[in-house]
This record gives sequence, structure tokens and C-alpha cells, in this order.
Amino acid sequence: MALRNPATVAALLLALLLISDPNFASAATGGRSGGSLFPSGGDSSSSSSSSSSSSWSGSSGSSDSWSWHHSPSSSSSSSDGGLYVFLVLMAVVVGVAVICRCAGVGKTSVVKLQVGLVGKARSLQKDLNRLTETTDMSTSTGLSHLLTGASTSLLRNLDYCISSYSSVTRKSETEDAEQCFKQLSMEEAAKFDEVTLANVNNFIVRSTSQSPNEGHKEYMVVTILVATRGAPKLPSINGSGGLKKALQSLGSIPSNQILAVEVLWTPQQEDDTLTEKELLKDYPQLRGFYDEGSLEEGPYDDSHPFLGVTVVKS
Repeated sequence: MALRNPATVAALLLALLLISDPNFASAATGGRSGGSLFPSGGDSSSSSSSSSSSSWSGSSGSSDSWSWHHSPSSSSSSSDGGLYVFLVLMAVVVGVAVICRCAGVGKTSVVKLQVGLVGKARSLQKDLNRLTETTDMSTSTGLSHLLTGASTSLLRNLDYCISSYSSVTRKSETEDAEQCFKQLSMEEAAKFDEVTLANVNNFIVRSTSQSPNEGHKEYMVVTILVATRGAPKLPSINGSGGLKKALQSLGSIPSNQILAVEVLWTPQQEDDTLTEKELLKDYPQLRGFYDEGSLEEGPYDDSHPFLGVTVVKS
């Protein structure tokens, strides 16, 4: 009798579809940790606008003061001298502004570093779980601790790293950098089938569900997102040497420069790893490590880019 209810039938059909779907059985767990210290958009924009307008009004006031001191008895040379001083000051201000812009002063950068690993790096999952559960995500010191801890853990597991991707996006406005950071965070979190451990801005969520321990799962992915003042540079990453330098660079960002940090990793549970199919589908930007010697021995395998170079031995 209960099956005559359309809602019941629909629910049963949906459950059957999920159970029969092979991707459902191999769902990857995910972890998230981090926090944001971005100022509120309204306060930031208003203070920025106020600062900008006050700066220009100050210049205008200085110009007016010269006109008030003008008198019929003043010589033309005095007037020309004042104009000359004004032009020199303007040239200095413009020069300083250009130098600061080139140096990245006043800019905010959003850094993304993504690393692919073989599933044997079990200690990495334990380290990230511990950082998530014990770190205060509401302070710059806590976010710096998370960033340094995640970078150090990856350095300890460098032998298991097989691929990476990195990018640095620079924004002149803090609000734009915040939006960019949030977008990257949502994109990466959406790749998880289930977030089983999270601590974002000290809001902790844990899940007791268990993922199946399947022998054919082999990989892990860790993504580090950082919003920081200034314009940090990351080295090109073609192998473990470049990744080591990039991780050291991220881990050394001063805490007073950090605006937001988030670390996302999958799988979160220690008995779970990603399948090759999941890795290729969800992380197409990852590119495998290689060195010059291996390039001479074999071709690059485009069908499995995250595995890097295929070495062919005769």
C-alpha cells in the first residue's frame, strides 16, 4: 500500500539509483580549514573613498593657499618659483606611486597552490586533521600557524608529491581580492562528495560517516589558498625542487600580511584516497613533475598529465 504513494516511489527510485551508481560507492571525503580577516566591504570601501577624497582635498587646499598669498607687489619670479616647486612635488609623488605599483605595494594577492600526491602519504592526512582541530582560525597568528603547518607537512611528504598547479592573482582593491578568494574556495570545496571535517572561522563540523576502503584508490590532493598584502612570487614548479621553494615561500609569509588562509584536502579520512578517474576529472590543472633527464628518456603522457613523464625503457 505504501508503494502507491508517488513520493515513496520516487524516494525508492532515487535510493536505487544512488546505490547502483559506481561513483556513489567511491565518494571521496574532504577536509577544510581556514579563516578570513578581510574587513567588511562597506567599511573598507567607505574608508578608502574617504581617504581618497581627503587626499585630493588636501592637494586642492595647498593650491588655494598659494593663491591667497598672492599680492599685487609679488614678483612674477616668485610666482614661477612656486609653480616650479609644485611641479617638482607632483613629479615626486607620481614617481613614488609608479615605484610602489611596480613593487606591488598597496595590492592584495590571492595565491593558489595545489599538490597531487600518491595515497601513501598517510601522515599528511593526520597532520591536516590535527591542525584543523587545534588551530584558532580567528587570528592572524592562527592562520599563519595553519599555513606554516600545512606547508611543512607537505615538505615532509615531498617524496609522495607527483604533480602541482600554482597561480597568483593580484587585485588593486581588497574587495576584489576577497571575492576572488571566496570563489576559489567554493570551487575547490564543490569537488568533495562530502566534507567530513571542517574548521572555517572556528566553526567546526565533523561527520561520522565512513567511506569504503577500496584498494584501487591511489591519490590525494591538497589545495592551499592564501590572500596576502603585497605581491608574492612563486617559482615555476616542474618538479620537487620547485615545489619545495614554493612551499617555503608560502610558509614564510609574515602573519601581519595575511588576510585569509584556507587549506582543502581530499580525501580527509585516513582509509580513503582518490581514484585516478576522480583525479583526472576534478583536477585537470595538475601537471606532473619531470626533470630534464627523464624528458630525454620518454614522452609526456597527455592522457595522464598528473602522472607527468612516462619513461620508456627498451
